[in-house]
Amino acid sequence: MEIVLASNFDDALVRETSDLPVSTFFGNFPIGLTGGGRPPRILPAVDPARFRAHVAQVHATGRRFYATVNSSDLGLHEYEPDFERRFLRSVDEWLDLGVDGFVIAVPLLIELVHRAHPEVPISVSTFARIRTVTQAEYFVRLGARTIVLEEANRDFALLRALRRRGAEVEILVNQTCLQGCPYRGHHLNTSSLASQPGESCPAIEYPILQCGWEMARDPRRIVSGIFVRPEDLAVYEEIGIDRFKVSGRNKSTAWLVRAARAYAGRSYAGNLADILSFVQLRAPGRFFEGAPELAADPETMALRRGFAPLGDLAIDNSKFPAGFFRRIAATDCEHTSCEECGYCLSVARKVLTVGGRPLEEYTPPVGPPNPAALLSRIASSPPAPSDRS
Repeated sequence: MEIVLASNFDDALVRETSDLPVSTFFGNFPIGLTGGGRPPRILPAVDPARFRAHVAQVHATGRRFYATVNSSDLGLHEYEPDFERRFLRSVDEWLDLGVDGFVIAVPLLIELVHRAHPEVPISVSTFARIRTVTQAEYFVRLGARTIVLEEANRDFALLRALRRRGAEVEILVNQTCLQGCPYRGHHLNTSSLASQPGESCPAIEYPILQCGWEMARDPRRIVSGIFVRPEDLAVYEEIGIDRFKVSGRNKSTAWLVRAARAYAGRSYAGNLADILSFVQLRAPGRFFEGAPELAADPETMALRRGFAPLGDLAIDNSKFPAGFFRRIAATDCEHTSCEECGYCLSVARKVLTVGGRPLEEYTPPVGPPNPAALLSRIASSPPAPSDRS
């Protein structure tokens, strides 16, 4: 097993995971020429000296560090005459800081890095949204070595096909996006643009509110999401995939260590939500807490009331049925309606509680938020605090 672990640039994280099969850490500056896949307001501030010192600590324990250059949208800056020169200068600067490889989503950037530094390994980011073997083959031909999957991590027909082609596959395990999330593309582009120089960064990305509202409306969708339990990694290992990515660049060291230990040990006792991102449910609450001026606004009051109960949501990991993920692996989730199948929805009734009460007692909010009424308020509100729990 290899664990690829998010870095918050705290050297204690490196020390406290030295006994785990963490092969690689990943992270980057909050703002960069191409952006980096996360809004800068949630990431730890880091300067070149801290970056270099942290990477040196990673190397001292025999691990690698990859820079996340994984934006899905370059804001059309790639068409500027000096873009290639500036980008390759940034690449050289990262390499000088000790970076061992890169996580990239845009094919152009993969091609530029590989042409200039063919020996440097490149992982294709989840932001590339690879869903077919043909897509993966294009990226490999451009110079990528590893395909990182998130949205397609329950598509076992695709996973087996990639392994037959000899692709190195990495599975992101602890994100909680909706299965087939319709807001995903908008969310990725929002984060990508917000992390570029001179661009505005909304206090909270509106797609997060949309995705979270879907979960508030029907919490059963949490279980049909794209997370992978530590207990279920063996299903991947049986088909030759043993590289697992644990995200959380905005998390505390204690949180990251807890998540890494759970996946390394293939087991977690307690509330599974403790090691999953759940940005869709946690970020809205923090946003409203940091924006008291919106307290009397009818639209935001409705949202606040709708999200509030889910701040105390728990997933009892001990109550998942035996063979849960094997059933998922045998189901064509890509071409089956969750309502038609019903399996994850039935499991949700067993494992989910809200405020300590069973799901049957939960009363969902009525009606979706109004985009037109919220977008300008989000843009002008104070940034939500980072999730360091």
